Amino acid sequence: MTLAVALAGAGIGATSAAAAAAPVYYVDAVNGDDADNGTSAATAWQSLAKASAATLVPGAKLLLKRGGEFPDRLTVDESGTAAAPIVIDAYGTGARPVVKEDGEACVDLAGDYLEVYNLQIGVDGDAGRCSWSGVKVRGDDNVVERNLVTGAAAGVFIDKGAQNTAVTANDFVNNNKMSKLTPKEENDNDDSGAFAVLVHGDDSNIAWNTMRGSVAFSYDYDWDGAAVEIFNGSRNRIHHNVSIDNDTFTELGIGPRGTADDNVFEYNAVYGAKGRGGMITRGAVHDDGRPEPNGPVFGTIFRNNSIYLTNAAAEGVVCDAGCTNRHLKLTQNIIYAAKKSGYAESGFTDNTRNVFYGGQYQMPPGTGNKHANPLFDTASPLRLKASSPAIGLGDVKYNDLDLAGAPVGGNGTIEAGAYEY
Repeated sequence: MTLAVALAGAGIGATSAAAAAAPVYYVDAVNGDDADNGTSAATAWQSLAKASAATLVPGAKLLLKRGGEFPDRLTVDESGTAAAPIVIDAYGTGARPVVKEDGEACVDLAGDYLEVYNLQIGVDGDAGRCSWSGVKVRGDDNVVERNLVTGAAAGVFIDKGAQNTAVTANDFVNNNKMSKLTPKEENDNDDSGAFAVLVHGDDSNIAWNTMRGSVAFSYDYDWDGAAVEIFNGSRNRIHHNVSIDNDTFTELGIGPRGTADDNVFEYNAVYGAKGRGGMITRGAVHDDGRPEPNGPVFGTIFRNNSIYLTNAAAEGVVCDAGCTNRHLKLTQNIIYAAKKSGYAESGFTDNTRNVFYGGQYQMPPGTGNKHANPLFDTASPLRLKASSPAIGLGDVKYNDLDLAGAPVGGNGTIEAGAYEY
């Protein structure tokens, strides 16, 4: 199975007759004119303000010319349908069209069945950043695919109530802005930001992305940031992503009356010298009786992931505040972290067929785990050498493809970690 086949259904579907008959609008930042009708490349609009004011019917396309920069927000309030989504894409040749606007979001997807492809959203620098999110997803069944998203506090923000969002095959680079940064003497533990993807919604598919550089200074935590942050979001599936030099790969939590249950992480690779955390989740009550304000988080599944964090402060998997098997299932992973490979309390035993190495291991022993050097091939990050203890350690095929797109079990064994040997 190829990567293209793996992505089918996550973004691009068959074009219906209604979509084929729907209008196509063009926007050209250099040579366009908002007084024109926008229905051809020769009569393109110039601004996204004009495009945002247009009425887009199901199946309509809004095309942004490559090589242009659009210093205004794109907002789509209308909705497509499953058979005829509204598509925002690029046309022409050259560099991706750049959407940059110093407002809450550079691209605001308020409607349903909207698909965004092949744009650069935000810039990596002080001028032209998306001040909060690159893409804000408010509607249902929306797709963000094959874009470059950079410079935001949250590259993609899936808002509360948004369902079935697909965030697939994007490059997230240096989404390293803090949305809140206050000195400790003013307010402890309120710093927040530097997320590639921030998930408050449910049932998202976050897959085949590369996420790099989500890390920023914090008064409260020294550094902060995450590739995928889940807060009050449930049943999201995060798989086949590469996370490089993010402060943490993922952290899960809840707010008042919220839930973040039954999220699944599989076939992700996490590495980079700046990384200090692999996966962080929590129960409800700490050992000393203090309630955990951002817990409990139930039903997290973490399987067939590879973590290699050499930072002296790095911790691989942490499940505290009364962590039990109700909160986490940990299986067929490779977890290498310099300070602490794993931490959980005595009530957590659903810990099977993993490879742990590096710093302290502070979890109950689990079943079938190996505590040994995973023998990564340094010439190809997180691939396995022939003598790796991860080879053949797995006993369940959870996915058809590994992170390289190779068949799981295709060589006669199932490996721990994100890559088959």
